[in-house]
Amino acid sequence: TSTQPSYGVNVCGYERYKRFMAEGIRKSSELGCVLGPISTVTLENIKALQRISGKSEVSFHMSGTEAVMCAARVARFNTRKKLVVLFGGAYHGWWDGVQTAAGNERSVDDTLTLRDLDQRSLQVIRKRGSEIAAVFVNPLQSFHPNQPPPSDLTLVSNVRKAGETDAYKQWLQQLRAACDEAGVVLIFDEVYTGFRLASGGAQEYFGVQADIVCYGKTLGGGLPVGAVCGPSHLMARTDPASPLRVAYVVGTFAAHPAVMATMWEFLQWLEAEETPKLYDAVHARVGAWVRETNLALEQEALPLRVASYGTVWTMLFQAPGRYHWMLQYYLRDEGVLLSWVGTGRLNFALDWEQAHFDELRDKLLAACRRMRDDQWWWHDPRGNGLIQLQLATELLCASAQHITLWWWKAVFVRMYRWSSMISPAN
Repeated sequence: TSTQPSYGVNVCGYERYKRFMAEGIRKSSELGCVLGPISTVTLENIKALQRISGKSEVSFHMSGTEAVMCAARVARFNTRKKLVVLFGGAYHGWWDGVQTAAGNERSVDDTLTLRDLDQRSLQVIRKRGSEIAAVFVNPLQSFHPNQPPPSDLTLVSNVRKAGETDAYKQWLQQLRAACDEAGVVLIFDEVYTGFRLASGGAQEYFGVQADIVCYGKTLGGGLPVGAVCGPSHLMARTDPASPLRVAYVVGTFAAHPAVMATMWEFLQWLEAEETPKLYDAVHARVGAWVRETNLALEQEALPLRVASYGTVWTMLFQAPGRYHWMLQYYLRDEGVLLSWVGTGRLNFALDWEQAHFDELRDKLLAACRRMRDDQWWWHDPRGNGLIQLQLATELLCASAQHITLWWWKAVFVRMYRWSSMISPAN
């Protein structure tokens, strides 16, 4: 039973991607590696993305990160403003220009990191609109506002929170209005949510139109891709008033024939008449599965609940504990395939039938029972505070030990260098 989404790519089921890829490769094999000229299938993809995104221009790239880089560059170029706004915890790829927390050693001085669902953030956007080129939104944050993606790597207690809320739709509407008022470009980073929440992405799901939309992951039909959609005045790479002023956004393998062919297979499926009904049916099954699974967990007094957001879901621990991370191994032993973040973020695909949901519930309950019976869910009744204090103490001790070892190593290295500088007496 696979709940890992191949980093978000698997929206419609692995068997469909096999067909997309096989058919795309077959159709593009005669053309070969022709780069530069716009093929017929590329033109068809552009037309489809124009319909889906509601934007007039499309730019192709090789990854979602590249799409974000393009969106930031054209927004800054065409507004002649420097700053971009990000929201706390949101992920926009590995580019250091939008990575302001762990994983980036460069000091980023052209971004502002604000809080989701906070009126003060709207005030900042309005007051500093003359400096802000764009506001980036990752709609996945609706599931866990102002928090990074939930991961078993960060489990120390039962403090993880996640769940869909109607407040996020209202927030996006307010953000849209604030950007309009301040003359700021609103960018939806739909690399993950594009075509996972709905066939029209988060724009359709929340009923809010962005100025620029970034796509990636599943759009390639199983092959690497990135795409940016926006209006002509924001997608321009040249300045008619200053011919030497250019925004250089290119890529050798952008719009590669094989990628364009598999993308077309995916887009044909996406725009098929029956596809929206499939989204509705699976979302209904997910909602029912969450309710029934939580009821079963509650009836057996198991300290776990599940929450969903479209076909994205997570596990929420209900009691303090040091060993919540162990559950992912019990699940794997029961035959549930998880992603690298463990129980933090999981996905259903649109090919899941009722039998798949029932099987997953049975395996989840079996893993939880084993976890309880093996007493890994023992917890100190004094709660989260003690657990966090214990962990902090252990981290400090480990750090102190590391510093001590580093200090002695530095001493020995210096002593060796001194001794090597002393010449023996003649």
